[in-house]
Amino acid sequence: MAFEYGAQKLNIRNPFRFEGLVRSIRGAILLAIGVYLLFQIQPLLGTDKPRAWVNLLIGGLFVMGGLKALGGGLFQVMRFFVGRAAPASLAKNVAREAVNEREPTLYNSKMLHNMLMSKSNPTFIEPTGWFARAVHSVFPNLIVTPWPIRNVAQNLAMKLTKSFVAIAAFLVASLVVTMVFSGTEGADVGSTVISLILQASLLVYLGLLWVKLGNPLSRSNMTTLGQTTSKGLALVIIGAIAVPILTAQGWLGFWDSLHVSARQDLAGLMPLLEPVFRTGSLLTLTIVCALATAAIAVVLIKARIGMVPIATSSSELNNSWRFDLHPRQIFTTLRDLVLMQKRQQELPNRVYLDSNDTGDANRENEQFNGDLLVEIQPVVEDREEPKSLRWARASGTIAGQILLLAGALLLWLGADRVMDHVYALDQLRATRLDVDQALNLLFIPAGATAAILLASLLLLGFGRTLSRICHLFWAEIFFKSNLFDMHCEGTVMRATHYRGADRHSASSEQDVFSFDATYFALATEAVSSTFAVSGQQNLEQPRYLLSLSPCDGFINSVVGDLEDQFRRRNDEIKSEKQADREQRLDYIRQEQEARRTGDMAAQGLVAPEQRASLESDVVSDQDREKIARWEGDTADS
Repeated sequence: MAFEYGAQKLNIRNPFRFEGLVRSIRGAILLAIGVYLLFQIQPLLGTDKPRAWVNLLIGGLFVMGGLKALGGGLFQVMRFFVGRAAPASLAKNVAREAVNEREPTLYNSKMLHNMLMSKSNPTFIEPTGWFARAVHSVFPNLIVTPWPIRNVAQNLAMKLTKSFVAIAAFLVASLVVTMVFSGTEGADVGSTVISLILQASLLVYLGLLWVKLGNPLSRSNMTTLGQTTSKGLALVIIGAIAVPILTAQGWLGFWDSLHVSARQDLAGLMPLLEPVFRTGSLLTLTIVCALATAAIAVVLIKARIGMVPIATSSSELNNSWRFDLHPRQIFTTLRDLVLMQKRQQELPNRVYLDSNDTGDANRENEQFNGDLLVEIQPVVEDREEPKSLRWARASGTIAGQILLLAGALLLWLGADRVMDHVYALDQLRATRLDVDQALNLLFIPAGATAAILLASLLLLGFGRTLSRICHLFWAEIFFKSNLFDMHCEGTVMRATHYRGADRHSASSEQDVFSFDATYFALATEAVSSTFAVSGQQNLEQPRYLLSLSPCDGFINSVVGDLEDQFRRRNDEIKSEKQADREQRLDYIRQEQEARRTGDMAAQGLVAPEQRASLESDVVSDQDREKIARWEGDTADS
């Protein structure tokens, strides 16, 4: 869809201004911190070169990330260019003036016709699989939302289910481990080690599960409805049962292989090593962020479900016609005259089907039929949004950017603390310290630093996930348009009329056509939506039909205007026939008067003996001008 400038604007607002503003603020903060760190390199080179290199690494990352966020945010804030051909068509546009459209379409002309005829909407596809059905049972009206929202909802539901299964398995495994090791040799050590391993496994799994979210507005999510299977959930259940058992068995084997003195040393060392690991704090952070992300997503989805009242109705009209016109005029008049007057903002209509054989209907009692499916140019519609949707979307966007900023700052803090541990390690090598002092001076602080670095990665991942979910609900734009579909078939009649006193002295021939036809017309007022993106392809995305409402006034206006055009042209033909008939009668009266008086020249007529010579100069019948009124040039059809 190439950008086509026009003086008349389509009044499509930029939906990303608030999101872009918040994003650009985060980018500006990161950019400022990155520039500050880079300016600190020169003073540090003379006193602390390792820290200078760390500043170079972190400052470079902050500058690149800040510029990307600032540039992307400002791009979203700037003017939203929309061409005259926006939005994308529902199906392939076969109009003569159609541009070379390359955007994907979810429908074709046959599907659109069946939607109007059967009063159904194939956009709302039945979910496949028991898990998808369970999700749609919790949210009964989720099926009437666009596909990207359904994909996100099913994805989040699967993440929640897997998380609950993993947490439940962790709690059960912890209880089982405590019962198994109670009363055995090294019970405290075994319980502590197994608990730390299970916490770390659960932390890694939940972190990877929640921070991994594809782009909801990718082309695959827009054109394909995702299928959620139970395969992944089965693997989670198997892993939740197998991992604790294998871990416990592995620890028992390891404990049995240790010498008695090694067991005593390990038993005395475990209470000192346990504070090094911060898996409990990280696990709490992961669960809290996951619940907050899921809560915001659920509020957004539930609020969006009720925005569009779902209907699948259309208006119908059928009747019979009999007019003294060529049947080709049924579709040319409807397409190029009547429906052209219904255009919005002087934009061409979208023609999805224009098929008829009326151009070849030139013989007596020849049958014809044709179909025409047209969409009036869609106009943007600002639908009233629930307050819960507005607040959840804005707060989720701000929270996502705060999480991204906090994750970046924690990454800076953790990288700076790493250098402190490096210097502490050098001091430990220079002096002889016992295990307690080494743990307190190095390993416990190093564990806190590792926890900070992992927390930064978690916050960055959750911030990215939350921002993508909220971006989906900023991007949806609604449109309203009228769809008109008509099928007509009938029989054509042909008669030849001669101009002149009689057939032999005719100055011209005229082929007059008439048709006897039956039509069936359908029309609906459609509400559709698409998801905009920032960039050159801002509205080159598939459009989803959400609601089809009857529009009796529109269909009556179209058919009424078409019949008025037919009657006007029919009256013109009758007037010309009446004028020709009166001219012929006047000629006959003049000729009779001239014959009675014998003065042919005085009446402007020719004598009978001169008629033969004049008729010899008249062109032959096959070369006479043939005028087929209102059917156009049949050779071009």
